[in-house]
Amino acid sequence: MPRKIMVVDDEQNIRDIISEFLSETGYSVTVAVDGLDALEKVRFEQFDLYIIDIYMPRMDGLELLIKLKELQPLAVVIVTTGFSSIDVAIKAIRNGAYHYLTKPIQADELLKVVESGLEHGLALTEIPGPGSQPESGSETGETPLLRGFNPEQQREFKMIGKIAQYKDGQEIPLGEEPGGMIWVESGRIAVYHNNALIDSLKPGEIWGEECFINTGAVFTKLRAQHDVQLRHFTRRGLIEFFTYQDETLTKRYMINLIQSIYMKWRRSIFRLGLYSGFSPTDKRN
Repeated sequence: MPRKIMVVDDEQNIRDIISEFLSETGYSVTVAVDGLDALEKVRFEQFDLYIIDIYMPRMDGLELLIKLKELQPLAVVIVTTGFSSIDVAIKAIRNGAYHYLTKPIQADELLKVVESGLEHGLALTEIPGPGSQPESGSETGETPLLRGFNPEQQREFKMIGKIAQYKDGQEIPLGEEPGGMIWVESGRIAVYHNNALIDSLKPGEIWGEECFINTGAVFTKLRAQHDVQLRHFTRRGLIEFFTYQDETLTKRYMINLIQSIYMKWRRSIFRLGLYSGFSPTDKRN
Protein backbone atom coordinates (compact mmCIF):
# COMPACT_ATOMS: atom_id res chain seq x y z
CA MET A 1 0.00 0.00 0.00
CA PRO A 2 1.48 3.41 -0.95
CA ARG A 3 2.36 5.81 1.85
CA LYS A 4 -0.21 8.58 2.36
CA ILE A 5 0.80 12.24 2.18
CA MET A 6 -1.31 15.37 2.64
CA VAL A 7 -0.29 18.61 0.90
CA VAL A 8 -1.76 21.81 2.37
CA ASP A 9 -1.28 25.03 0.41
CA ASP A 10 -3.63 27.86 -0.57
CA GLU A 11 -1.91 28.29 -3.96
CA GLN A 12 -3.42 25.84 -6.42
CA ASN A 13 -0.45 25.72 -8.79
CA ILE A 14 1.88 24.74 -5.93
CA ARG A 15 -0.58 22.12 -4.63
CA ASP A 16 -0.87 20.65 -8.11
CA ILE A 17 2.88 20.58 -8.77
CA ILE A 18 3.76 18.90 -5.45
CA SER A 19 0.81 16.52 -5.64
CA GLU A 20 1.55 15.41 -9.21
CA PHE A 21 5.27 14.97 -8.50
CA LEU A 22 4.72 12.84 -5.38
CA SER A 23 1.92 10.85 -7.06
CA GLU A 24 4.22 10.02 -9.97
CA THR A 25 6.84 8.92 -7.44
CA GLY A 26 4.37 6.37 -6.05
CA TYR A 27 2.77 8.08 -3.05
CA SER A 28 -0.95 8.47 -2.36
CA VAL A 29 -1.52 12.23 -2.12
CA THR A 30 -4.45 14.20 -0.73
CA VAL A 31 -4.60 18.00 -1.01
CA ALA A 32 -6.19 20.65 1.21
CA VAL A 33 -6.67 24.35 0.41
CA ASP A 34 -5.97 25.62 3.93
CA GLY A 35 -5.71 24.59 7.58
CA LEU A 36 -9.44 24.24 8.19
CA ASP A 37 -9.87 22.09 5.11
CA ALA A 38 -6.96 19.92 6.26
CA LEU A 39 -8.39 19.40 9.75
CA GLU A 40 -11.75 18.42 8.30
CA LYS A 41 -10.09 15.71 6.19
CA VAL A 42 -7.89 14.51 9.06
CA ARG A 43 -11.07 13.79 11.03
CA PHE A 44 -11.71 10.87 8.69
CA GLU A 45 -8.18 9.79 7.75
CA GLN A 46 -4.64 9.96 9.11
CA PHE A 47 -1.60 10.43 6.90
CA ASP A 48 2.00 9.26 7.08
CA LEU A 49 3.37 12.73 6.33
CA TYR A 50 2.08 16.30 5.99
CA ILE A 51 3.50 19.09 3.82
CA ILE A 52 2.12 22.40 5.08
CA ASP A 53 2.54 25.97 3.83
CA ILE A 54 3.11 28.47 6.64
CA TYR A 55 1.23 31.49 5.25
CA MET A 56 -2.41 30.65 4.50
CA PRO A 57 -5.75 32.39 5.10
CA ARG A 58 -8.26 31.31 7.79
CA MET A 59 -5.65 29.17 9.61
CA ASP A 60 -1.92 29.50 9.08
CA GLY A 61 0.53 26.62 8.95
CA LEU A 62 1.88 27.04 12.48
CA GLU A 63 -1.61 26.84 13.99
CA LEU A 64 -2.40 23.82 11.83
CA LEU A 65 0.89 22.19 12.91
CA ILE A 66 -0.05 22.59 16.59
CA LYS A 67 -3.54 21.17 16.07
CA LEU A 68 -2.20 18.23 14.05
CA LYS A 69 0.24 17.38 16.84
CA GLU A 70 -2.63 17.40 19.32
CA LEU A 71 -4.57 14.95 17.15
CA GLN A 72 -1.59 12.87 16.01
CA PRO A 73 1.45 13.37 18.31
CA LEU A 74 3.78 11.34 16.08
CA ALA A 75 2.76 13.14 12.88
CA VAL A 76 5.67 13.93 10.58
CA VAL A 77 5.23 17.48 9.30
CA ILE A 78 7.28 19.37 6.71
CA VAL A 79 6.57 23.11 6.57
CA THR A 80 7.14 25.33 3.53
CA THR A 81 7.17 29.07 2.97
CA GLY A 82 8.18 31.64 0.37
CA PHE A 83 9.86 33.70 3.05
CA SER A 84 13.22 32.37 4.25
CA SER A 85 12.72 33.58 7.81
CA ILE A 86 14.80 31.87 10.49
CA ASP A 87 12.25 32.92 13.12
CA VAL A 88 9.48 31.02 11.34
CA ALA A 89 11.73 27.97 10.99
CA ILE A 90 12.54 28.01 14.70
CA LYS A 91 8.87 28.30 15.66
CA ALA A 92 7.95 25.41 13.36
CA ILE A 93 10.70 23.14 14.71
CA ARG A 94 9.86 24.02 18.32
CA ASN A 95 6.26 23.07 17.67
CA GLY A 96 7.19 19.65 16.32
CA ALA A 97 7.92 20.10 12.60
CA TYR A 98 10.30 17.51 11.18
CA HIS A 99 11.82 19.73 8.50
CA TYR A 100 11.59 23.15 6.89
CA LEU A 101 11.76 23.98 3.16
CA THR A 102 11.80 27.35 1.42
CA LYS A 103 10.10 28.05 -1.91
CA PRO A 104 10.76 27.56 -4.74
CA ILE A 105 11.10 23.93 -3.70
CA GLN A 106 13.54 21.78 -5.66
CA ALA A 107 12.18 18.36 -6.66
CA ASP A 108 15.23 16.39 -5.54
CA GLU A 109 15.33 18.18 -2.18
CA LEU A 110 11.62 17.58 -1.62
CA LEU A 111 11.95 13.89 -2.42
CA LYS A 112 14.90 13.43 -0.05
CA VAL A 113 13.09 15.17 2.81
CA VAL A 114 9.90 13.19 2.20
CA GLU A 115 11.79 9.88 2.16
CA SER A 116 13.75 10.67 5.32
CA GLY A 117 10.58 11.97 7.00
CA LEU A 118 8.71 8.74 6.29
CA GLU A 119 11.63 6.71 7.64
CA HIS A 120 11.63 8.89 10.74
CA GLY A 121 7.91 8.33 11.22
CA LEU A 122 8.36 4.56 11.05
CA ALA A 123 11.20 4.71 13.55
CA LEU A 124 9.03 6.59 16.04
CA THR A 125 6.44 3.80 16.08
CA GLU A 126 8.65 0.71 15.87
CA ILE A 127 9.06 -0.16 19.56
CA PRO A 128 7.37 -3.58 19.70
CA GLY A 129 5.19 -4.48 22.64
CA PRO A 130 5.43 -7.55 24.89
CA GLY A 131 4.98 -10.80 23.01
CA SER A 132 5.64 -9.27 19.61
CA GLN A 133 7.41 -11.41 17.06
CA PRO A 134 10.76 -10.68 15.44
CA GLU A 135 10.79 -9.49 11.87
CA SER A 136 11.20 -12.11 9.17
CA GLY A 137 13.35 -11.62 6.14
CA SER A 138 15.35 -8.81 7.79
CA GLU A 139 18.42 -10.78 8.79
CA THR A 140 20.46 -9.23 6.01
CA GLY A 141 19.37 -5.68 6.77
CA GLU A 142 22.03 -3.09 6.06
CA THR A 143 22.86 -0.07 8.16
CA PRO A 144 23.01 3.60 7.10
CA LEU A 145 26.40 3.66 8.80
CA LEU A 146 27.86 1.95 5.72
CA ARG A 147 26.03 4.03 3.13
CA GLY A 148 28.39 4.60 0.21
CA PHE A 149 30.59 1.55 0.98
CA ASN A 150 30.96 -0.90 -1.89
CA PRO A 151 30.15 -4.61 -1.25
CA GLU A 152 33.81 -5.51 -0.65
CA GLN A 153 34.27 -2.67 1.85
CA GLN A 154 31.09 -3.70 3.67
CA ARG A 155 32.28 -7.31 3.85
CA GLU A 156 35.69 -6.26 5.22
CA PHE A 157 34.06 -3.97 7.77
CA LYS A 158 31.79 -6.74 9.06
CA MET A 159 34.74 -9.10 9.41
CA ILE A 160 36.28 -6.97 12.17
CA GLY A 161 33.17 -7.60 14.30
CA LYS A 162 32.90 -10.70 16.49
CA ILE A 163 29.66 -12.68 16.10
CA ALA A 164 27.69 -13.47 19.26
CA GLN A 165 24.23 -14.90 19.99
CA TYR A 166 21.89 -14.14 22.91
CA LYS A 167 18.63 -15.63 24.13
CA ASP A 168 15.35 -13.77 24.63
CA GLY A 169 15.60 -11.63 27.79
CA GLN A 170 19.38 -11.94 28.14
CA GLU A 171 21.31 -8.76 28.92
CA ILE A 172 23.84 -7.89 26.24
CA PRO A 173 27.34 -6.87 27.35
CA LEU A 174 29.01 -4.03 25.51
CA GLY A 175 32.49 -5.46 26.06
CA GLU A 176 35.22 -4.93 28.61
CA GLU A 177 37.01 -2.39 26.44
CA PRO A 178 35.40 1.08 26.64
CA GLY A 179 33.66 2.13 23.46
CA GLY A 180 32.14 -1.09 22.16
CA MET A 181 29.72 -1.00 19.23
CA ILE A 182 27.18 -3.65 18.24
CA TRP A 183 25.43 -4.44 14.96
CA VAL A 184 22.11 -6.31 15.03
CA GLU A 185 22.06 -9.09 12.44
CA SER A 186 18.82 -10.79 13.49
CA GLY A 187 16.17 -10.41 16.20
CA ARG A 188 15.50 -7.25 18.21
CA ILE A 189 17.22 -5.51 21.11
CA ALA A 190 15.52 -3.33 23.71
CA VAL A 191 17.41 -0.25 24.91
CA TYR A 192 16.83 0.81 28.52
CA HIS A 193 17.87 3.88 30.48
CA ASN A 194 16.98 3.82 34.20
CA ASN A 195 14.66 0.88 33.44
CA ALA A 196 12.72 2.96 30.87
CA LEU A 197 12.43 1.50 27.36
CA ILE A 198 13.75 4.23 25.08
CA ASP A 199 14.43 2.40 21.84
CA SER A 200 14.26 -0.92 20.00
CA LEU A 201 16.91 -1.98 17.52
CA LYS A 202 16.05 -4.15 14.52
CA PRO A 203 18.28 -5.98 12.02
CA GLY A 204 20.73 -3.63 10.32
CA GLU A 205 20.72 -1.12 13.20
CA ILE A 206 23.61 -0.39 15.53
CA TRP A 207 24.25 0.81 19.05
CA GLY A 208 27.29 2.57 20.49
CA GLU A 209 28.49 4.04 17.19
CA GLU A 210 29.45 7.22 19.06
CA CYS A 211 32.32 5.22 20.56
CA PHE A 212 34.34 6.21 17.49
CA ILE A 213 34.30 9.75 18.89
CA ASN A 214 33.71 9.33 22.63
CA THR A 215 34.86 6.15 24.39
CA GLY A 216 32.62 6.77 27.42
CA ALA A 217 29.39 7.49 25.59
CA VAL A 218 27.56 4.23 26.21
CA PHE A 219 25.62 4.32 29.49
CA THR A 220 22.43 2.37 28.78
CA LYS A 221 21.50 -1.29 29.16
CA LEU A 222 20.63 -3.55 26.26
CA ARG A 223 18.47 -6.67 26.47
CA ALA A 224 17.46 -9.18 23.81
CA GLN A 225 13.75 -9.01 22.99
CA HIS A 226 14.04 -12.22 20.98
CA ASP A 227 16.85 -14.64 20.20
CA VAL A 228 19.38 -12.37 18.51
CA GLN A 229 22.64 -12.52 16.62
CA LEU A 230 25.00 -9.56 16.85
CA ARG A 231 28.41 -8.43 15.79
CA HIS A 232 30.55 -6.81 18.51
CA PHE A 233 33.06 -4.18 17.37
CA THR A 234 35.82 -2.69 19.51
CA ARG A 235 36.90 0.91 19.14
CA ARG A 236 40.46 -0.27 18.56
CA GLY A 237 39.30 -2.53 15.74
CA LEU A 238 37.36 0.30 14.08
CA ILE A 239 40.34 2.66 14.23
CA GLU A 240 42.67 0.02 12.81
CA PHE A 241 40.22 -0.67 9.97
CA PHE A 242 40.18 2.96 8.83
CA THR A 243 43.94 3.29 9.23
CA TYR A 244 44.29 1.14 6.10
CA GLN A 245 41.44 2.78 4.13
CA ASP A 246 41.60 5.86 1.94
CA GLU A 247 40.62 9.27 3.27
CA THR A 248 37.40 9.39 1.22
CA LEU A 249 35.98 6.28 2.90
CA THR A 250 36.84 7.60 6.37
CA LYS A 251 35.09 10.91 5.66
CA ARG A 252 32.06 9.09 4.29
CA TYR A 253 31.90 6.99 7.46
CA MET A 254 32.12 10.10 9.65
CA ILE A 255 29.24 11.76 7.78
CA ASN A 256 27.14 8.60 8.16
CA LEU A 257 28.14 8.43 11.82
CA ILE A 258 26.97 11.97 12.60
CA GLN A 259 23.66 11.44 10.79
CA SER A 260 23.08 8.14 12.59
CA ILE A 261 23.74 9.65 16.03
CA TYR A 262 21.53 12.65 15.32
CA MET A 263 18.54 10.61 14.13
CA LYS A 264 18.81 8.19 17.05
CA TRP A 265 19.06 11.06 19.53
CA ARG A 266 16.02 12.78 18.04
CA ARG A 267 13.99 9.58 18.04
CA SER A 268 14.82 8.66 21.64
CA ILE A 269 14.29 12.17 23.02
CA PHE A 270 10.90 12.36 21.32
CA ARG A 271 9.82 9.01 22.75
CA LEU A 272 11.01 9.91 26.25
CA GLY A 273 9.11 13.19 25.98
CA LEU A 274 5.90 11.38 25.08
CA TYR A 275 6.29 8.92 27.95
CA SER A 276 6.92 11.72 30.46
CA GLY A 277 3.93 13.80 29.37
CA PHE A 278 5.82 16.35 27.25
CA SER A 279 3.72 17.98 24.55
CA PRO A 280 5.22 19.03 21.21
CA THR A 281 3.12 22.19 21.57
CA ASP A 282 4.79 23.16 24.86
CA LYS A 283 6.15 26.69 24.41
CA ARG A 284 8.29 26.86 27.52
CA ASN A 285 11.92 27.80 26.98
